Formats: sequence, structure tokens, C-alpha cells
Amino acid sequence: WVIALTLLTVCIWHARHDAQHGVQEWHTVLPLSCMAGVVVSSCLGLVAYRSFYSQYWLYRSSHSYVNVLPSEPAAGYLDAGKLVFAEEARVDTKRGLGFMDRSVYCVAPIIDDSHPDKIQFWAAGQDCCSARGDFECDDAWDRRAHAGVVLRKAAPEYMQAVKQAKAVYRLSTPAEPVFVQWVVDPEKAELNYWLLGNGILIGSCVVFFVLSAVVNVILLPLAKPREDCSGSIQVIWAWGLGSWSESITCVKPLSLVNEAPTPPPVERPEHDSFSLFTR
Repeated sequence: WVIALTLLTVCIWHARHDAQHGVQEWHTVLPLSCMAGVVVSSCLGLVAYRSFYSQYWLYRSSHSYVNVLPSEPAAGYLDAGKLVFAEEARVDTKRGLGFMDRSVYCVAPIIDDSHPDKIQFWAAGQDCCSARGDFECDDAWDRRAHAGVVLRKAAPEYMQAVKQAKAVYRLSTPAEPVFVQWVVDPEKAELNYWLLGNGILIGSCVVFFVLSAVVNVILLPLAKPREDCSGSIQVIWAWGLGSWSESITCVKPLSLVNEAPTPPPVERPEHDSFSLFTR
């Protein structure tokens, strides 16, 4: 934020300085475009961090556990970032439930054959199930999936869905269960957050570059003609992407170009009349 505010202050000062000193109008496009770039990039950077980068670093710095049994107490895994369950663990997609609150918040119990009604871990997702059953979030239908990426900051709507699932399917679950994103490869799921964040930043840079190019190519070059160059027209061109420079071109009017040049006078030698007579 310090860098963004500093750049924004510089852009505002540059725009006011140009306006006070009567700088050509096209020169004010540069500070204004910089201001827009600073504001938009700050907002997109904040979105990328909260949605993706924060999750990536959270999983990166959290504990990972392997060979986890679904019947083990969830309290022992509240600090987990990634869980690899035992081979017999699976998602009970038939007992999934969706809680509607603008979006559909879906949950389904993670079970094994030992305690199918005592649920410690729940697979969770958004807009990927029906009101009852048909849980299709992430890799729930992939038989190779036996792992989960823990949703450390799970939305409270997921807990509401769990409470309804307890009543509908007569399940028991602790007051603070563990919600996971059910996946085949938790390392790949972690890396996806990093790639998605990079995609937002790189994509926004490309879009801003294209828009800047359009502004420079379509709105610029702007020419301001003035008479100079001994009867010719002196034209000042403003050009450049992200920076400004000027080049001066002298163009003769069309009437002068089409006018035929006046031939130089022919010099004839002067002869003395007496010398001609004597010859």
C-alpha cells in the first residue's frame, strides 16, 4: 500500500503540474493512465492475495498428515493444511446436502466402514450438489481421490449444512469438524492457488498494456500544426507507449509542392563590339 500510495501521489502531482504550466493536452494522458493503473492494480492485487495467495501460503506453512482415518477425532487435525486419508476412506456422495444462501453450500461425510455414522471430516464445496445427495464437488467421483485440502476459513454456511445433514441422515459430528476440499493430489491443488493468483496479475498486466496501446495508437499521435520552416508547416508529433517524445517535421503546402520551379536565368557572355568587327 505504501508503494501504491506513493505512485498515486506522484501521478496526481504530475497531472496538476502539467495543468498549471499549460503543457499540451496529450501529455496529461500519461499521468491519468498511471493513476488508473495504480488504482486498478491495487484492487486486483488485493483480490488475488485474499482469494489465492493467502490460501497458498496458508497451506504451504501448515502441517500435513498422511494415513488419516475418517473415524479419528477431528480435534487433532485443526492445524492441518493437507490430509492424506487411508485407502478405505471415501466420500459418501449419497448423503450429501446443499444449504441454499444465494449460493449452494454443499457438504458430504467422509467415511470408512468402521463408523459410517460418526462423522469427523466433511468434504465441502460450492454450487456442486443438489438439495439432497448428488455431491459432485471437486474429485468426489474419482476413485483415486483419498486426500483433502483443509478449508481453514470455512464459511459458516457449511456448518449450517452440516446441522441439516445431521438431522436428515441421523449422523453424529463434533461441534468443530474439519472441512476439506476432496482432491486426488493435494500438492497440485495447493499449486493451483499460486497459478490462479499469477494468472490474475499477468492477465491484468496484458489487458492494461493493450488498453495503453489502443490509447496511444488511436488517440495519438496528435499533431499541432503551426507555420514555420520558411513557408512550410512545422508539425509536432507526440508518440510512444508509456513514455512521450516529440519529433518535428516540416511539410511544404501542396500548392508549393505542385508549383513548377522557376528556371535559373541563362548567363550570356558579353562581347566587345570592336573585337567582333575586327574578327
